[in-house]
Amino acid sequence: MSAIEDIFWNARGYCENIKPSKKYFEQLEKCADLSEKLGEGLNEEQMNLLRELSIEHGGLESDSNLSHFSEGFKLGLTLAAESFLNK
Repeated sequence: MSAIEDIFWNARGYCENIKPSKKYFEQLEKCADLSEKLGEGLNEEQMNLLRELSIEHGGLESDSNLSHFSEGFKLGLTLAAESFLNK
């Protein structure tokens, strides 16, 4: 099976090979601290809204990341095809 078929059929995963950067963990810690500080002044209803907002924002980020990956993947395939066709 080719690498493209592996990816298409989800037989090959690359996510486990992605290592978050030091900056990622620093930002994650900042987000946790800010969320905790904000949560201290909120009532239960407001806290639930904050959690829901955070979940929805995560969904936006996930969708955006998938779109960027998809475009990068298509560009990579286009560049590979052009390099073989122009030989």
